[in-house]
Amino acid sequence: MPDFSRRIAAAMVATAIAVPAAAADTTAGWPAVMPQGWDTRGAGGGLAILPAAISWLIILGWIRSVDWVSRDATKHKFTPAFWGAACGMPLFVVALLAWWIPSVVGGLVLLLVAWLAPVITYSLIRNKSLPPAEQVLTVGHARRILAALVQPLGIEIDAEIDECDVLPQVQLGAIGGKDAAENAARLEAATKLPGFEEARKTMLAAVMARAATLVIDCEPAGMGVRHEVDGVWEKPRIRQPPKSRKDKESWVEAPKSSLGVGQAVVAALKTLGGLPAAARDAKATPFLLQVDGKARNCRLSVRAQPTGEQLVIQLEPPAAAFKKLVDLGMPGPLAEKLIGLTAVERGLILVSSPPGTGLTTTFDMLVQSADRLLRDFISLEDAALPPREIQNVKPVPFDARTGVSPLDALASVLRTYPNVILTRDVRDKALVAELVKLADADKFVIMSLKASDAADAVARILACGVPPQLLAKTLVGSLSQRLVRKLCPKCREDYPPPAELLARLRLTPEQLPHLRKASPHGCRLCGGTGYMGRTAIHELASGPTFRKAIAACSDTAIVRKAAIQDGMKQLRDAGMALVLEGVTSLDELQRVFAVAGAAPAAARKGIAKK
Repeated sequence: MPDFSRRIAAAMVATAIAVPAAAADTTAGWPAVMPQGWDTRGAGGGLAILPAAISWLIILGWIRSVDWVSRDATKHKFTPAFWGAACGMPLFVVALLAWWIPSVVGGLVLLLVAWLAPVITYSLIRNKSLPPAEQVLTVGHARRILAALVQPLGIEIDAEIDECDVLPQVQLGAIGGKDAAENAARLEAATKLPGFEEARKTMLAAVMARAATLVIDCEPAGMGVRHEVDGVWEKPRIRQPPKSRKDKESWVEAPKSSLGVGQAVVAALKTLGGLPAAARDAKATPFLLQVDGKARNCRLSVRAQPTGEQLVIQLEPPAAAFKKLVDLGMPGPLAEKLIGLTAVERGLILVSSPPGTGLTTTFDMLVQSADRLLRDFISLEDAALPPREIQNVKPVPFDARTGVSPLDALASVLRTYPNVILTRDVRDKALVAELVKLADADKFVIMSLKASDAADAVARILACGVPPQLLAKTLVGSLSQRLVRKLCPKCREDYPPPAELLARLRLTPEQLPHLRKASPHGCRLCGGTGYMGRTAIHELASGPTFRKAIAACSDTAIVRKAAIQDGMKQLRDAGMALVLEGVTSLDELQRVFAVAGAAPAAARKGIAKK
């Protein structure tokens, strides 16, 4: 037994000695982390995987850098041929020499120097002649790169913006001539004038301001410019850089150009439109404006003013992406109700608004929402002011210049037995009376007219001699709208609502903690105005009480109250809803209705006079 114990003890000792030895042998057999000779070339001149990968990354960076230098030198006219070769050749030569260097590290260092040294040299030289927003390899450049990287994550970093990257490409062209040769001659003559480039810059400023109308006044004090932006006249503004990073950027009125510059701009635009230089009172003539390759038609008018000459340019708005009535800002339930009214077999729908408040767009969207496949649509149109084409709607023109009156055009088209008759901006009293009769018979009629609201549109139709009982019988609905500016989503500001407003709305500060207003400074997105774009507010008068009030020859106020009893939400209430949502401001709502009420006499010119 003792022999057996001694044998076990000897075995345990042997095992304790053998395990560390085995472990040491295994450890000794592990490969080193960095193999010997990784920084030198093999017998065949090849590279290890890691140095080869680094070499290819350097080559890819070199290709990208040379491409950027070539494009940048071409853009800024810094002898692109020279700098392209100066940045491209060194690495190519060094790559051949580095192949014979035994040290891989030495070869990689030479490649890096050959790649970066010429690029850094070019960058330092170009930075001396460019503004800070266009300089590279600077702190501002790093901030711009970081801002672009974190922007998708919702993080905003104040970085300098290269204005050359955000300015659209604007070109002027000639249209309206007898043929292409005449248009080419107009453009060639205009480009030779000293004011052509300044005229292009003036149109660029109008595009950047989102102007619908541009007015140029040549006065002894200089060239004055005004823009109609979102229905409000504004003078051009330029950005005032902040004095420090804590300060906000501001926008100030742009200085006037000299009278000589203004006269040169006017001469260039007149030549482009085919007007003689001495023209002082000319009707609208077209010319072409190309913005980033997309054509926009412009109409140029010349007016004589006591202080000098005035040019009025109307810019065609860019194509809107409106596909449905709700895209205009119309609530969904109201849009569904309106579309349902267009499905009746006979009757009359009125679409109205004050001048310049999107009436044509709303009218076209209403027509597009109606069923144009199972019914025949015709549209009575003024040949002098043709609207845009709508699919499955046959245009029927009338032209006072050729003696074809609206009634003549209507009589000729009735022989084709249309189901629906459309007419825009109706002003002829006889045409209105005839269309109401047709709506009472077997036609469905949609007409638009200028009016302050839905009840005022009814009053204007009655002023054309239409019997109240007949209008009450045929009128399906009266839709009216206004346009209000939307607050800029980037710079709008919050403020506590006034106590009197809370009392009128019967709300508590907890229920309405804040309202929104336009920033007094603005931002680059809105161009310093504090507003960005417009949306529509609507009211729809329809119902039995509304029609009874019309049949009873009630005045406009009673007709309006009757429509409210039938469920109409007034324009002011629709606008206040947008204020509470933060879409627009109280100041904007007050401006819209103050403008509408300030010129009632001008708004009432139209069909009642004819």
